[in-house]
Amino acid sequence: MTQYVAKRIRFRNGERYSVLQVPYGLPVHEVTVYLDKFRKRGRAANTVHFVCCSLALLYRELDVAKVNLLDRLAEGRFLSVAELNRLASAAQYRVQDLDADAQDESKSNVIHIARMGLRRKSGVSERQPVDVGTQASRLRYIADFLAFISDYVGSTLPKEAKRELKAESEQALTAFREHVPPVSRRAKLNSRVGLSQEEEDRLVSVVHPDSPDNPWDRGFVRQRNWLIVVLLLATGMRRGELLGLQIGDLHPSQPKLLIIRRADAVEDPRRIQPNTKTYDREIELTPAIMRKLWSYINKVRRKIKAARAIPQVIVSDEGAPLSQASIDKIFAQLREACPGLPVTLTSHVMRHTWNERFSEQAETMGLTDAVEEKARNSQQGWSDNSKMAAIYTRRHTAKKGREISLKLQERLDDKLDRDK
Repeated sequence: MTQYVAKRIRFRNGERYSVLQVPYGLPVHEVTVYLDKFRKRGRAANTVHFVCCSLALLYRELDVAKVNLLDRLAEGRFLSVAELNRLASAAQYRVQDLDADAQDESKSNVIHIARMGLRRKSGVSERQPVDVGTQASRLRYIADFLAFISDYVGSTLPKEAKRELKAESEQALTAFREHVPPVSRRAKLNSRVGLSQEEEDRLVSVVHPDSPDNPWDRGFVRQRNWLIVVLLLATGMRRGELLGLQIGDLHPSQPKLLIIRRADAVEDPRRIQPNTKTYDREIELTPAIMRKLWSYINKVRRKIKAARAIPQVIVSDEGAPLSQASIDKIFAQLREACPGLPVTLTSHVMRHTWNERFSEQAETMGLTDAVEEKARNSQQGWSDNSKMAAIYTRRHTAKKGREISLKLQERLDDKLDRDK
């Protein structure tokens, strides 16, 4: 089977892009043409890469079925119902090596003996499902690409063949889109929430550089990882915003910093560039946290010679800007080393935690819902009419709901007592 992979590339001007190719081969031309429309629309590099991964799935499945898409369309024929059904089924599952980055990271000479036994018994490797949202997005992009490539090739056919191909493709794709699953917004019981106050206190205690429970050995790593956790909890910023933070974004004499969107920054050497998804904004810190931040930069980070030429605040112990995968690894190590911390602990849980603490503080200060909403949107970089707060305040909202419900039940309790 041909190993089609989505590969990220970085141009000299800093622009990040993705191409579909076979290892050591040229990019697939028609996919490059299709992806270019996303590039012209200014879509984020991660969005383009997701589309490319979806098309890697398409091309691999067609290769398994021994279907050459361009040859088939050049004959004036579209994909059959059976072939489209096969694609829809494949879109349900995770295919790790569709992404060249994941392929590189997963290479290992070690195979667990239990997995070897399982493979011998089943004859196939285990397939893990993706979430419904990912499956739906894959199918939409695949359908859109198939409509695009059908028109693209159809334009070269004789008039009658072109008309027949268009009619056939439209009918087939209408049926194919029926496979797109509805993404329910009602299943909220297992939705991500922030840390409780006790869990937050435990986390801050564990990551303190002097803590005996701190899972890291090297002093620089301890200082940096502690600062990462503190800044995420203090500001509610995203992982990408933290990794994009530059020393020049810090106010030299006031406890303030800027969150700035720098898509395709030339000075950022990372192929997968962490980025800001929200509006630019200014965040104020307490003087104590700002002093710790400057102390890390001037006393800890400065000892890494290679880092002195790097504008990013958060760097590796080799002096390179830290990657998003490294942040994920930090929280994975925390989960493993500290059983008392939630198994769902990630950097994004810090953002949920900040929003819940924000709600609690707003309630203590007696802010109206309208004022609280505007204040939160300003701090998180959301638009004035954004409804994102509902996603990040589930625990606090559920708590208030329980309190109100119990108050209502207390009224019934009084009536039950009188009935006695």
